[in-house]
Amino acid sequence: MGTLRFYRDEPLFGLDIGHASLKAMQIDIKPRQAPTVIGYGNSPFPPDSILNGVIVKPEVIAVALHELLDKRLVGAISSRRVACALPTAHTFSRPMKLPPMEHEEIVEAIHLEAEQYIPIPIGSLYLDYEITSEGKEGAEILLVAAPRKIVDSYVALLESLKLEPVAFEPSINAPSRLLTMEASSKDQPAVIIDVGSVTTDIAIFDESIIVSSTVSSGSDTMADLISKSLHISVEHASQLKNEIGIAYSEHQQRIIDAIKPELETVVHEIQKTVRYYSERAAGSGHKLAQIITVGGGAIMPGLNQYLHRELQLPTHNLDPWQQISFGRLPIPSAADSSMYITVAGQAILNPTEIVK
Repeated sequence: MGTLRFYRDEPLFGLDIGHASLKAMQIDIKPRQAPTVIGYGNSPFPPDSILNGVIVKPEVIAVALHELLDKRLVGAISSRRVACALPTAHTFSRPMKLPPMEHEEIVEAIHLEAEQYIPIPIGSLYLDYEITSEGKEGAEILLVAAPRKIVDSYVALLESLKLEPVAFEPSINAPSRLLTMEASSKDQPAVIIDVGSVTTDIAIFDESIIVSSTVSSGSDTMADLISKSLHISVEHASQLKNEIGIAYSEHQQRIIDAIKPELETVVHEIQKTVRYYSERAAGSGHKLAQIITVGGGAIMPGLNQYLHRELQLPTHNLDPWQQISFGRLPIPSAADSSMYITVAGQAILNPTEIVK
């Protein structure tokens, strides 16, 4: 934990170990050229391979990762250095304001903050921090913590495959890195909503991630509710969710009624997160300007319009593929490209952010 002093400016690839699938991507970044994807792919695995964020069946995920890298890649991955996303729901992020102090005092203050606010013994955590702003009055710091048993399970898996883990971060951080590439969005504070399979992560981005939270509901939850309400198979319900969603159609009201409790839970959590940010940013002149949706569940038709109505903020899907080229590789469909948002954010990690 501490300030970066040395790093290796060598290629790496991003890896996202999700609820039931792996995604990998390597992006070639050169001065004065658009970042270019040179390899990407995904591979499924049984959901019970991970329990509470911990990889409990490493041999199963190892097979899936081996298959991904050997057989399921579009293009190629040339590096064995990995930047890996951790499930945001099992990490802890907390902003802090500290008066001017030495590095050793910052470390001590962070440990005290972690002991007070994180409901896990500090000895069971890996702690890190980022100085988000610094001036004569002190520094604003983002404390990030992750359970050792989760990180260690990832490290063991990667090293068993002769891969070199070089960075871990909460999955919600990756979209924020891509957001800075959008000319129309990069300077505007935003709510980022990552709709995954079983969870929805929410974060405030204002030059860096300020605060994050998670709701235990995702696109699979919504498909299950639609299935039960309309008395159809989960597969048919998932198709309705992705193709019709809550946009105008003959099924609109029935689908809205089915998933309304989940939508209201997400909106309520967003409102809580926004209030926290607004109180913290009072007097700074900073004001939330937009909602950015990402993740496989964010493609549901009508979702952005619903969030705009409920929260009165312009809402759109994050589309980094205007700034990231696929070169000569086939471009994923619009539905498939959404699943690569997190891993793309990992793949463009700046080497200067990596302690080595």
